Amino acid sequence: MTGAPRGAGLGTPWHMLRIGRAARRGSPGSGTRSLALLFATAVLCLAFTALVAVYAGYAGTQERTGARSPQRVADGHTTTVARYVLRHDTLDDARSYTVAFVEPVDAAAAPPPGLASWPAPGRAVLSPALLTAGAAQHIADRYGTLAGTIGPQGLASPSERFAYVRPEHPMRGMADARPIHGFGTAPEWGNGDFTHQRPIWNLLLTVCGFLLLPAAACVVLAARIGADERDRRTALVAALGALPSHRRLLVIGEALVPVVAGAVVGALPAVVACVIDVPVPFVHFTLYAPDLRARAPWCAGLAVLAVAVMLTAVTALHRHRRPGSATRPRVSRPALARAATWACPLFLLAASYGPGLAPSPALRVLLQVVGTLGGFATLPSLIAAACRAAGSALAALSRHRAGPAALVSGRWMAASPATTARLVCSVVIAIGLTGEAQLWMSRMAEPVRQATAVHAVVGDSVLKVVSPRRLTPEFAQSLPGQAALLSLDENKGTIGVTAACSDLKAVHLPCRSTAVTPAKEADRRLQFALGRDADITTTVTTDRPAHTSRAALVLSRGGTALDVSGIKQTANRTLAPGTAVSTLGTDWISGGMVLKDQSGWLLFFGLLGTCVLAIGFALNTQAEFLRQGRAAAPLAALCGRRTVFYGLSGWSLLAPLLASGVIGVLVYSWLAGPLTADGYASTSSTLMLVGLGVSAALGLGLWACGGTSAARISSRWRPNGD
Repeated sequence: MTGAPRGAGLGTPWHMLRIGRAARRGSPGSGTRSLALLFATAVLCLAFTALVAVYAGYAGTQERTGARSPQRVADGHTTTVARYVLRHDTLDDARSYTVAFVEPVDAAAAPPPGLASWPAPGRAVLSPALLTAGAAQHIADRYGTLAGTIGPQGLASPSERFAYVRPEHPMRGMADARPIHGFGTAPEWGNGDFTHQRPIWNLLLTVCGFLLLPAAACVVLAARIGADERDRRTALVAALGALPSHRRLLVIGEALVPVVAGAVVGALPAVVACVIDVPVPFVHFTLYAPDLRARAPWCAGLAVLAVAVMLTAVTALHRHRRPGSATRPRVSRPALARAATWACPLFLLAASYGPGLAPSPALRVLLQVVGTLGGFATLPSLIAAACRAAGSALAALSRHRAGPAALVSGRWMAASPATTARLVCSVVIAIGLTGEAQLWMSRMAEPVRQATAVHAVVGDSVLKVVSPRRLTPEFAQSLPGQAALLSLDENKGTIGVTAACSDLKAVHLPCRSTAVTPAKEADRRLQFALGRDADITTTVTTDRPAHTSRAALVLSRGGTALDVSGIKQTANRTLAPGTAVSTLGTDWISGGMVLKDQSGWLLFFGLLGTCVLAIGFALNTQAEFLRQGRAAAPLAALCGRRTVFYGLSGWSLLAPLLASGVIGVLVYSWLAGPLTADGYASTSSTLMLVGLGVSAALGLGLWACGGTSAARISSRWRPNGD
């Protein structure tokens, strides 16, 4: 007689949930499954939080940048409240920051957001991040007397470098000093960190590809851990008359506690980020706490969604097999596996050597991409074959040397190479894909490499000065004695240089007017500053030039380093507001810093995704190890000691993880060959060290946990006729 079990009614769902919870506590290997469920839910919640944080950071940045963007006086607006000029400057690290020169016309007008009042003439208000970064370069005195710091509501992010400067001399008459009638409009291009932001979908895709997909893989792995135990339990309750809804409640009751705990753990970073500002590693960006706090309901809702997704995956991936359905053996495809095994090295060879033989750049890129993706797609088959061979070799070697742990581990690896191959491939592919992204980003920075090479040659011995107005005698006279000042004026392809005789001789130019000298015959630094093929016409003055041009070069005598910070401070005091003073190549290097920071997001999420995949597959492998460890429990009685399980754990978990880190770094270095051969790209030692460190730390942790768990299981084993 079949039907609903006796007592079915209102209390049945809760009763089935309690049965599932009790089954979780009593089943072998429940600790590993609970940890896997907790970890998968936590990383899924973290991935959702990262998506919200990206949106919140972009929205907050645009909102505050728009609030401080000036409203230009145009037709229909006749009231001018201030004059405003945007300029950019750099510190020694070549990272660009924005300087806003302001001069109120109406003292009663509201100042920009983040300022309590308009700064007085000759005073500056800087962001806290700029003050901290430029402390060693006397940034507090560069633009005048420090009058305070910009409030957080006036900054795109807490890590933004920004300055408001009110010049000591009036800005009236400056062509670039545009009149404004207030603040608050669409975000202005060139206004702070907003200038360097890429479209939001770029970062959202990065989060999805490097964090959300690994989290989804961990969800599937965690849902299937311990499936054999649950299959037997499901068959039992089905035989007792349980309905499909009851079986689902049983599975949910087993997973509910670790899943909810995982959601709580995964929500902790969001809670912290809602309370304090959180700096992002590898990226010069700090998440502003109020931005995420305003989206706190989203974070809470997504934490609940993570629980729902995890419980849905647990029930959907738990397949109840009908009696007799599992007796037929599954058909394998050895021919396909063998073909993939041989294809993998061919793909890797094509990715490494193919681009060098391709006749066109497009074909070179195509070979690189196809070879890389094909190599990663067929790598599991190659590693599985290697694991099978390594297991057989380990078993044969251990048989001669009488090592029980290595013998059993070798037999396991040879019989089930896919289990070890999944663990190794997860780390190798994660390191390889992250490395490919890093290599392509570094390759895009070729102009930066050239500018860095120029800067390495000339250093701080050459400065270029560009002023909105002409140079002043005060600036020329305030330069240090070791500095030579050359005033520049380009006319019909010929560069005119006006300087005192001593300064001309210091850079190997003739001390006579109207003389034409090729740049390659002058000081080598002039070749970098003006161009190797430039022709230089000299004009001699009795004193250092002033009121002759708006551009000049300041060179040190003998090639020694100049006091860049001091000269910038002098220029801001004696020249027109917005005067640019920079070393050679700074503009290119500054752009490279922007690209480096943007690629830092790839490195950050790539390393995070690598760790997530490695831990997820490691927990899956440990669960398989414990399942096999129960079958090896009699080894403790045969060997007379339980330490043999630490040897099993070392060969089954620690050794594959150590090997996966090394193989991942080798694959990354191998695939980097075509991209680094011409010097346009470079590998990341940070990525290599992190990959090796994560695999080693994870291997040691699993070795200890797996050995301890297997030894504990063996202590409860009693002979029962098996």
